[in-house]
Amino acid sequence: MFKDISDPIYQFIRLYPKELKVIDSFVFQRLRYVKQLGVAHMVFPSAQHTRFEHSLGVMNLAGEIYASLGYKDQRLFEIVRLAGLLHDVGHPPFSHTTEVLLGDKSHEHIGKELVLGEVGDELKSLGFSQEDVELLARLAFKEPKDEEERSLSHIITGELGADRMDYLRRDAYFCGTSYGFFDYGRILNHLERQDGRKCVNKSALRALESFFLGRFFMYVQVYFHKVVRILNIHLLELINSYIERGLFSKEEFHKLTDAHFIALALKERENPLVRRLFLREHFREVYKGEDPKEFEQVKSYLLERFDEKDLRFDIAEKNLIEEEFYISYDTELKELRDASQIMRNLPKVQIYRIYVEPRLKEHALQHLKKTA
Repeated sequence: MFKDISDPIYQFIRLYPKELKVIDSFVFQRLRYVKQLGVAHMVFPSAQHTRFEHSLGVMNLAGEIYASLGYKDQRLFEIVRLAGLLHDVGHPPFSHTTEVLLGDKSHEHIGKELVLGEVGDELKSLGFSQEDVELLARLAFKEPKDEEERSLSHIITGELGADRMDYLRRDAYFCGTSYGFFDYGRILNHLERQDGRKCVNKSALRALESFFLGRFFMYVQVYFHKVVRILNIHLLELINSYIERGLFSKEEFHKLTDAHFIALALKERENPLVRRLFLREHFREVYKGEDPKEFEQVKSYLLERFDEKDLRFDIAEKNLIEEEFYISYDTELKELRDASQIMRNLPKVQIYRIYVEPRLKEHALQHLKKTA
């Protein structure tokens, strides 16, 4: 017994009875109202997708990767799929944008608490043991206890895991860009395990390069887009103002949804913080660079001439290869950077920006011309 649901990325995603029970819980249904890309839809209007459908996609892809790597255990198959389904269950409203408001916690920390608590009780009522639930949590939230669990966890959270492969394709699709599309079918068909490591056969090297290049362009053109970044800053300012006014507490923040804040904001049309977000009265970019030293110099220069409240500073950085990844040449393994000139030369993304209050943009640009 199963249910097939339509999905624009995979055409159909198959859901099994135990998974449906978890999906129909309030904890998981909350993800329908948490956008995958925060406020990026204000720049890319069709980016309205949520953590809900992304999580379904990760579950689906985790099962495919599990099978492609030659694993056979059916119970483990169920656990890996559920780990993919629940890996984002702890995300706060507007996803990564507001994670800084969780204090010393992360969405993984909150997700683990949910899986070991409320969701775990549901899983145990469906026939999973306490050991199964604890294993699921370790796989979903990057806390493997040995090499075998590390390999299974990488199916979901690794460099070429289901999470990254799904969000890259899904984000590109809903943003209306082509940067994130790559031949994921070829990669799946050439996944291997050698010496306990997940690797890709040399036949899929070009598809793998396309995956990493896609990530590079998505970060540069979408995730680190200049307006997306300043809107993220303004969103945090607005939410912090609500916390200061006692409209909700930081302790309950992770239980809320995007809708809670949108409803509050739409009642305050004259609030400058609201207008910055909803009426595009956001601060404007006057400086963009890749040199941190130059950024600090320009920052100091502008702080001497403008009130700090009229300036915003942003540092956007991303390493596109965060762990070693291997290409198999028959019986030999090579690190990806050794096997690919493209990957050797793929730079770290680092963009430094300064924004000013809109009415001061031309004034600030004139000041900066004098230093050129």
